[in-house]
Amino acid sequence: MNNGTSHDWLDTGPGSEAPRPRGSFIVWCGVLLGLGLAAIRLSLLAEPLGAARAGAALRLAAQGLWQDWAITLGLIFVGVALHRSVPGVRARRGVTALVGMIAVLILLWGLANIVALRMLGEPLTTAWLAYSDLGHSDSVFDWLRGLLSPTVIALGGGAIVALIGGALALARWVPRGGIATLVLMVFALGTVTGVAQGEARLGAPKSRLLNPVVAFVGSIGRDGGLSGVEALSQAPAASLEMPFAPAAPLARPPEPAKPLRNVILFAFESTPARQAQGWGGTQPVTPNLQAALARGHAFDNAYAHVPASNFYLVSVFGGLIPELSTVLMTTSNPELRLHTLADVLGEAGLRTAFFNSSDNRFQNAEAFLNQGGFDHVADYRDWSCAQGVYEFESVTDKFLNTSNDLCSIDAITAWVEEAPGQPFFAAFRTGMTHYPYFPGEAPQAYVEDPEYNAYLNALRVGDEAFGKLLDWLDAKGIADETLVVVLGDHGEAFGEHGTRVHASAIYEENVHVPMALINPQLFSGTRSAGVVGVNDIAPTVADLLGLAPSPSWQGRSAFAEDRRDGALFFAPWNGFQIGFRDGPRKFIFNGNSGDAQLYDLASDPEERVNLAETDPAALAEARRVMGQAIAVQNAYTDRLLRGVELPQAAFSARRPGTEIVIEASGTRFLAPPRAWITLDGENVGVIEVTSAPSNAERAVTRAEIDAGLMTFRLPVEGAGLCPREIGVWFLNDAWAGEGKTGDTDLYIRSLSFAGETYYFNRFQALEPHVAGSSGSYFRFYRTGEARVSLALDKACVSAELARP
Repeated sequence: MNNGTSHDWLDTGPGSEAPRPRGSFIVWCGVLLGLGLAAIRLSLLAEPLGAARAGAALRLAAQGLWQDWAITLGLIFVGVALHRSVPGVRARRGVTALVGMIAVLILLWGLANIVALRMLGEPLTTAWLAYSDLGHSDSVFDWLRGLLSPTVIALGGGAIVALIGGALALARWVPRGGIATLVLMVFALGTVTGVAQGEARLGAPKSRLLNPVVAFVGSIGRDGGLSGVEALSQAPAASLEMPFAPAAPLARPPEPAKPLRNVILFAFESTPARQAQGWGGTQPVTPNLQAALARGHAFDNAYAHVPASNFYLVSVFGGLIPELSTVLMTTSNPELRLHTLADVLGEAGLRTAFFNSSDNRFQNAEAFLNQGGFDHVADYRDWSCAQGVYEFESVTDKFLNTSNDLCSIDAITAWVEEAPGQPFFAAFRTGMTHYPYFPGEAPQAYVEDPEYNAYLNALRVGDEAFGKLLDWLDAKGIADETLVVVLGDHGEAFGEHGTRVHASAIYEENVHVPMALINPQLFSGTRSAGVVGVNDIAPTVADLLGLAPSPSWQGRSAFAEDRRDGALFFAPWNGFQIGFRDGPRKFIFNGNSGDAQLYDLASDPEERVNLAETDPAALAEARRVMGQAIAVQNAYTDRLLRGVELPQAAFSARRPGTEIVIEASGTRFLAPPRAWITLDGENVGVIEVTSAPSNAERAVTRAEIDAGLMTFRLPVEGAGLCPREIGVWFLNDAWAGEGKTGDTDLYIRSLSFAGETYYFNRFQALEPHVAGSSGSYFRFYRTGEARVSLALDKACVSAELARP
C-alpha cells in the first residue's frame, strides 16, 4: 500500500515506482466534472431557486442535478473498474485518457447547453439536427455558430484546462480518500434525492432540468413529440372545417372603378407584428409601411402557420397549412404538385415572378419555387448591387448571402418594364432581417443589444425598399390597378420567452405577423381584428381579382362569409409544439413533454399568465379543440397527398380565363370547314378555318394544308371541378361528287387544355366512317363528332372528394 500520494498520474498500477490507489486521476476528474456541471445547472436555475424557499430550493436543485451527477458517478465507476481490470501500463493509460476525453466532452456539452437553452429553449436534440439539414439549415445553427466568439472559445478552453489540469494536480498531491469520497457521497445523495422528486413541478421548466447528453440520446429514434400531438386527436374529423368560432363578417370592398390588373406580394423576412409600426412596434424603423396603411386594410391578428422560411412558401402560395411534420411536405413528397397562387394568376393572363434578396438555394427553396407556377424565379445572384452583397457562410449553410433589399426593388421594376403593358404578379421577400442581420449602410443606434440593433437597422432598410416600390407604382400611374399584399413571413424572437430567432417556439413573437392589403381604390385605412392565417392570402387575392379559388386551397378569403375566427400553427423542432388562436384564446401544447399553455390575449398579450395552471375546465376545452383541429389538419393533408401521382398543375380546367387551344386546317369546297367545340357537353364555341385551301378545282397538297393552319383560342368559363372530355362536332361536310376534287374536310393537328396537349391518337370518333388519323392530323371527312378524354388530374379528384 502507498501513502495516498502519486508521482505519475498515468502509471497507477502495480510495479510503478510510486504505487498508489488505482484511478486517482479518474476519480478527481469525475469530482471536478460533477462540480462543473453543478455550477452550470445552478446558473440555469438561478431565477427559480432565488424565488423558492430553502426546502423547495434544495428539492429543485436536486431535481436539476441528479442526471448530471448520475452521469458523473457512472463515468467514475466504469472508468475505475476498467482501469483496475485491464492489464499493462499502456492499457491503463489509455483508459485514463479516454475518461479524460469523455469528461471534457460532457463538460463542453454542458456549457453549450447554456447557449442552446437561450437560443432554442431546450437542449439540442435529433429533431434540431434534422431541422438544420446541414445543407439547408435555418438560422438556429448559424446563430449557435455565431456565438463562438473569442470570449466563448476562451471560456471553453479555460474549462478544459481547469478540468484536466485540476485533476492532474489533485491526483498528484491530494489524497483522494477524504475530500473526494465526501464529494462523491454528496453526488450520490443528490442523485437519490433528485430521482425521488420524479416529475414534480417545482418551479422550473423541464428543459432546464434535463442533462443535455440525456436529452440528445433520448431523442434518438423518437418522433420529437409528434406522437404526443397525435394522441390529442381522439376521433376522425367530421368535416374539413377547423373547429374555431365563426368569424364576424368583414365587408368586401366595392368593385373598383379601374379593374385590378397587377398583384405584388411583399414579405418582410423574420418580422413579427410587434416590430412593425402600425402593429405596436415602438422603434421608428417601418415608417413607409405605417404610412401605406392610410390606403390599405390592416389585419391586427394575422399568423404564420410555421415559423420557418421554407414552410412559409407552401402556406402563402399553396394556400394551405403544411403537413404536421418536421419535414416540409413538398420535400417528403417530391411528386406533390401544388396548385399555387402563381398558377391561378398565370392562367388568368398575368406574368408571374418571384424575387428574393437572399439565396433561393437556402433550405432548398428553389426546388419548390421552380415548380410553383412562376414564369421567372430570381435571387441576389441575378443582379448587381451597388449598395453591396453581404456574405456569410457558416459550418451548416453556405447559402446565406444577401443583397441590399433596395437593389432587389430595382430588379423587380426592371422585370415589369420588360413588358410594360402586361399585367403581372411579382412576389418578393426581403433578406437583410434574416440572421445574422445585415444592418446596411450608416446603422443607427436604437437599442443596446447589438444583435437586436442590427436587426432593427436591417428592418429599416427593408421598409425603405417597400417605400421605394410603392413610389415606383405611383410614378408609373399603376398604383390604382395594383393590389399590394404586405406581411411578415414569420416572426423573430429576442428573448421574450427565453429563445432567440424564430423556429423554436410559437409564442406571439414567433408567429404573429403584420399583414395588410394596399390599394387606394379599395381601402382607406380600415382595420380588422379577426384572426387570419398566411394560408388565407391566396384565396383573398383571387377573391379581390374576381377569380375562383383553387379547390386545393385550405385557406379562405378574408372576405368570405363562412370563414372561421382562428388559426393553427406549429413548430415541430422543439418538442413538437402545436397551438391555435381562436378569438382571444391562444393554446400551446408540447407533444414531447405534455406541457400545455393557455392564454387570454385580450388581457394578457405578452403571454405571461398561463391559465392552464389555474382553470382545468378551460384547459380541457382547449385540449378538445386542439384535438379536433389536429384531426381536421391530418384529414386535409391525407386527402391532398392521395392525389399526387400526376405532378402536372391541378385544377387548371376550372380557372377563369382558361382556354381550349386548337390548331386546325382543312380543305374548302363550298365554305370553310367549321366545328362546334364542347366541354363536358357544354358549349364553348365554334371554329371556322377561313384559311383552308380550296380544292373545288383541283386537289390540294399536304404542304398547302400545312400552310393553312390556324390557331383558335376558346375561353372557358364556369367549368366543373374536374373536366373530363372535349367534343369536336364537324358541322359542314360538303362533297362535289364521285370523281371530283371538291370536298370540305377538317384537319386538327393538336388540341391543348389545362397544361396538356392532345394529338391525333387521342381523338375518338363516335360513329364509323366519320373521321380518322391522316398523317399527323385527325381528319373529319363526314359530318359527325369526335371526343378527347382529358387527362384526369388526381389532385383535382382528391380535392373534389375533400369538399364537405
